[in-house]
Amino acid sequence: MTWGCCIHMETTILLGFLFIVLGLVLHYKYNEYKNIYTKVFSVGLFLIYLTRLFSFDTINQTFNLLLFDVVTPINSESTWIFSPELSLIILFQRWIGVVLIAWIFTSILYPLKRLQTLIGYFGLILSVLYIIFFNEHVIAFQNSLDFSSRVVEFMFEICFLLIVSLSYLLNSFKFKISLKETWITVLVIIGSMFALMPQTLLINLFGNLGEIPKEFNVEHLILILIPIIAMFVIYKLMKLKSVDAKEALILFLAVASIFQYFYMRREDLAALPFHLCNMAVILIFFAVVFKIKSFFYFAYFANVIGAIGGILLPNYEVDFFTLQVIHFAYNHIYALIIPILGVALGVFHKPTLKSMYQALIVFTVYYLVILFLNAWFNNYTLVDYFFAYSDFLTDMLDLRQLQYNYVIEFTYQDLTFKFFWLYQLLYYLSFMGLMFASWYVYDWSYASIERNRQLRNKQQQMRYDKNLLIQMLGDKKIDERMYEAYKGMIKISNFSKRYGKSNRFAVKNFSLEVGPGEIFGFLGHNGAGKSTTIKSMVGIQSITEGEIMIDGYSIKTQPIEAKLRMGYVSDNHAVYEKLTGREYIYYVSELYKVDKNIRDERFNKLVKELNLEHAIDQEVKSYSHGMKQKLVVIASLIHEPPVWILDEPLTGLDPTSAYQIKESMKEHARKGNIVFFSSHVIEVVEKICTKIAVINQGELIGVYEVEDLKKKGISLETLYMQGK
Repeated sequence: MTWGCCIHMETTILLGFLFIVLGLVLHYKYNEYKNIYTKVFSVGLFLIYLTRLFSFDTINQTFNLLLFDVVTPINSESTWIFSPELSLIILFQRWIGVVLIAWIFTSILYPLKRLQTLIGYFGLILSVLYIIFFNEHVIAFQNSLDFSSRVVEFMFEICFLLIVSLSYLLNSFKFKISLKETWITVLVIIGSMFALMPQTLLINLFGNLGEIPKEFNVEHLILILIPIIAMFVIYKLMKLKSVDAKEALILFLAVASIFQYFYMRREDLAALPFHLCNMAVILIFFAVVFKIKSFFYFAYFANVIGAIGGILLPNYEVDFFTLQVIHFAYNHIYALIIPILGVALGVFHKPTLKSMYQALIVFTVYYLVILFLNAWFNNYTLVDYFFAYSDFLTDMLDLRQLQYNYVIEFTYQDLTFKFFWLYQLLYYLSFMGLMFASWYVYDWSYASIERNRQLRNKQQQMRYDKNLLIQMLGDKKIDERMYEAYKGMIKISNFSKRYGKSNRFAVKNFSLEVGPGEIFGFLGHNGAGKSTTIKSMVGIQSITEGEIMIDGYSIKTQPIEAKLRMGYVSDNHAVYEKLTGREYIYYVSELYKVDKNIRDERFNKLVKELNLEHAIDQEVKSYSHGMKQKLVVIASLIHEPPVWILDEPLTGLDPTSAYQIKESMKEHARKGNIVFFSSHVIEVVEKICTKIAVINQGELIGVYEVEDLKKKGISLETLYMQGK
């Protein structure tokens, strides 16, 4: 060890000690400013690390450190800087260092307790290891112990890491550790290590694998599966986490993608980050850090397609473990998973058509820029950003003549600018088409996911309701009446309905009883709450408050049993129009578990009474409005329900059809059943109803006996208008 080298180490130790003292002073004397000074040193550490990121590293040239038997012309030992054991120690420290920098940058915007605790402990340990192995790190940087800017940079990196780690560590002593928290922390560490794995690590350790990952061989399939598995696992682990935790994850991935992209040194024009997936990495970083939506949705619609294409059709001919392949894989994996996870986890909203237009504008600007840069830079070296200049794609698609037969070329100041205008135009339009196709794929995916989510929630709610019902029924069977006293009745108790998050009740504190044999009219103007009440009675929509019982069964807790005991005629007869009338009725009778012999008897009787015999074997789509209404009436009566509910059943019917349905209502009531219907036609209600209820602005005005009103000389029309 040279004297100069010792001076470097001793200076670093002294600086480290001074920064520890500085950290303690700042923490205890200026604790109220700890967030400010911690962020200042964190940003400084990040900027210092960038100088290392853009610099040459000698240790990356180490090859096949473990000397496994591989087919290679390279003498592995000749590439070693240190012994294998010491090399592994240095590589591991460098690996942890990169992870810490990414954690620290993430914690600047999202100060999560777990992250700060990890930074505190790992940072302090790593700082000590950096000091102990200071000389070895300097050699690994520059292959010598000469004093240089890299030495100074590394000294301050250690000192800044010390003060940031100490700041977080002093705030982490009260952090509670449980088994669950331990597992989560382990997953965070493992995931972070994988996200920022040194790209030369595999070739450092094992040398060449001996396989090129392409044409869907095993190695290629591994690269395809990695992003799919990563997205699935991350989404499952993070979907229920806090918003800050989700946003911190996406930011960490964006930082990791930047670090991994610039891991490979950029030394010529062709290596500049203008390829689509390379540009994605940079734009995603700025989109996530500065919330630039147009950049994010450009990555979402354009770069995801490019990343998928790159992963499925890689453009390399080298070994799996080489830097080129690992670098290619990381770039395309990040370009694929960050936009998708950003939307899936809700960090960015699901895209709208406006988002697509923003993405198209950014893509158009990007495409025009790379066309110009391709034409310009090819005067100096071979450049092919986004495969818009070379014949890579045209050879693959057998379109080489199309490319070279339509060329615009001109010279400016001894520079030649060449544009394959037709090929480049078709390429642009094709990619735009793919972007719109991706829009429809995304849209379909979101709809499918939402339907599955709603189904799972519904199934979960059904299980909960069933368990609650079993508890409420006690010794009774699950299909027995909960309220035997209300057999054959409609019983509505303090029913209220509010839609969504509205503060206004569509129906408020509504109570009503309807007994067997009654034809009960339900009156109210448009918007009064009639349809809302009826839809809740038949189970089409939920009940906000209160209870509704049909024949002694709760529509909330025993919905199947309650629905089996009611017939419903809606105000819009939605039926399966490709079925015949007979097929439709038979289908409904199966739903209501009607015996076939009984079904046929009732079917023939109802079809005859409602004069539908001539059309019953025709397709429903050929029926008139009145015929469809009759068909729905037959379907609602085929199981002889004790409660028959009709919502505006006579609207739009001719006199004959209206008469036939009114007769059916009277006959059903004569059998001791309930007929409950809403209507605007006062004369009909007055002629056939035994009782009525008037509702206005969601509140019950009153319940009246029709005969009593007649005796008192009160017309229903007057009552209706007063209620209105």
